[in-house]
Amino acid sequence: MSLRLASVAGALLLWWLVSLIMPANLLPGPVIATVTLAKNIAEGDVLPHLAITLLRVTGGLALAMAIGVPIGIFMGINQRAEKVLDIWVMVGLTVPSLCYAIICFILIGLNEAATIAAIGLTAAPSIAINLWEGVKTIDFKLVEMARIFESGRTRILARVLLPQVMPYVMASVRMGLGIVWKIAVLVELIGRPNGVGFKLFYWYQLADMAQVLAWTLLFTLVMLAIELGILKQIERRLFGWRPRIGL
Repeated sequence: MSLRLASVAGALLLWWLVSLIMPANLLPGPVIATVTLAKNIAEGDVLPHLAITLLRVTGGLALAMAIGVPIGIFMGINQRAEKVLDIWVMVGLTVPSLCYAIICFILIGLNEAATIAAIGLTAAPSIAINLWEGVKTIDFKLVEMARIFESGRTRILARVLLPQVMPYVMASVRMGLGIVWKIAVLVELIGRPNGVGFKLFYWYQLADMAQVLAWTLLFTLVMLAIELGILKQIERRLFGWRPRIGL
C-alpha cells in the first residue's frame, strides 16, 4: 500500500511540476483539476453523466464477455475451431473501434443498443485471444488423473478445469473493462448526447483544459475504485488458496 501511495504521490508531483512550466490554460495543475471536479459534483453535473456511462460500460463488458469467452475457450480446446476462427479474431482485433461505432450507428441507429453493441464488439476479440491462450496452457494430464480416480465430469470441471481457467477469465475481465471504458468514451464522443465522453468533447470544443482534466480525473478515479474495491476483492476470494511468491 505504501508503494502505491508513493507512486500516486510521485505522479501528482510530476503533474504539478510540469504545470508550473506550462501556460495555465494549457495544463492546469492537479489542484485546479480537483477543485473543478468538486465544483461539477456540487452543481449536480457529474452523477447523471457518470451513471449513464457506467451502464453502457456494464452492458458493453457483458456483451464482450458473452462473445469473447466462449470463442476463446472453444478455440483453445478445438484445433479445427482455432484454424477457422483465428484469422477472424485477428481481423476483429485490427478493425478500429471507430469503425465499429460508425457501422453500429448506421445499422442500428443512434441509440443505446448501437452504443452497447459497438462497445461489446470492439472488446470481444481481445477477450477471446486472452482466453484462447489461457486455455491452451491447461494441464490436461490432471484431467486424465482425475478420470483415473473415477471423478465425474462435474467434479473435473469444478475442481480441475475451472481453477486453471479462472485466472485468465479474471485477466480478461480486467482487460475488457479497460478497453470497454475507453471505447465507451469514444462512442459517446461521436454519437451520444450524454455521458462522460460527451462532456469531454463538449469542453474540448470550448478549449477548457481544466474541465477536460477534471472529467479525465473522474473516470480515472472510478476505474481505480472498481479495480481496488471490486475486482481485487473478487480475486482474493477466488484465488486465496494460491501461495504468494516473492522475490
